[in-house]
Amino acid sequence: MNAAEPTFQERYIDAGPRLTPIEKKIGDYLLRNPDEVMGSSALRIAEATGTSDASVIRTIKGLGYQGLRELKKEFLENILVRRSSSSILGHDIESIQTNKRPADNMLENSAAILEAFRQGFDHDAFDRCVDLLVESRRIYTYGLGPGSMVAGFLATHLKRVGFDAEALMLAGYRLADDLLSMEQDDCVVLVAPFHQTTEVDVIVDHTKAVGAKVVLVTEALGLSLQDRVDVIIKTPPTISNVVSEHLTPFVFSYVLTMQLASRQKEAALKRNQLFNDLSAKFTGRPDFSSPIFLTDMPEDVPED
Repeated sequence: MNAAEPTFQERYIDAGPRLTPIEKKIGDYLLRNPDEVMGSSALRIAEATGTSDASVIRTIKGLGYQGLRELKKEFLENILVRRSSSSILGHDIESIQTNKRPADNMLENSAAILEAFRQGFDHDAFDRCVDLLVESRRIYTYGLGPGSMVAGFLATHLKRVGFDAEALMLAGYRLADDLLSMEQDDCVVLVAPFHQTTEVDVIVDHTKAVGAKVVLVTEALGLSLQDRVDVIIKTPPTISNVVSEHLTPFVFSYVLTMQLASRQKEAALKRNQLFNDLSAKFTGRPDFSSPIFLTDMPEDVPED
């Protein structure tokens, strides 16, 4: 694609006043889900937007493309640039160098992503997620690459509030050892923002094979995995933003831990006190309390 040509976002914004409600619905979906569009046909996009494949093609052509293939080509180029580590770092550095107050820019972007997460948060999906985890024998967490930090964070804090949790930290064939102990009453929280790797497919397939449940936390894999997982927690797009795709999964992990702890408050406080007592033997500070949030846990779970 020629760099001088307008991007999809520019075309969409420019055409906004002329678009019909159906075209706006399709255009908004295309803008917010470029990764999912890459693996979708016009029919799948139509199903996701509640429209027709003819409307999808008509909208794409109305925005100046020859068809879905050309739009996918543009999206692919953008995705490859965005997901290249060196390109991401270069983009972040350039953003900082051109900003007199770089911290403000990063914080504003982070706040915007979190606000988008709040506005689009699927409370029904969250409730189903909590119900599954409360009823689970053991909770497994998994994230590949930097996502492993999110998985480790979640598993550690779930242990501290009384849940049997284990972070799966290996990749490749070594992951097979970690999967051997999975049983029917277990649940996996899978943090996979963008990449549907072999590990993701193997975990999902094995989990379903043994009768366990899967909660998927993702930015772009919802459409491709929706028929294979039990709950999807959708995080907002980080495309065209210097914010890490792992920011909202970290926040979600904290919120999830709080909600699960509130479901069994006495057990959570008892386990946390044991953790504090054990920690004191290492720190020499019996007054040391972690995690602090448990001291402010509400008496009752607020209802919507």
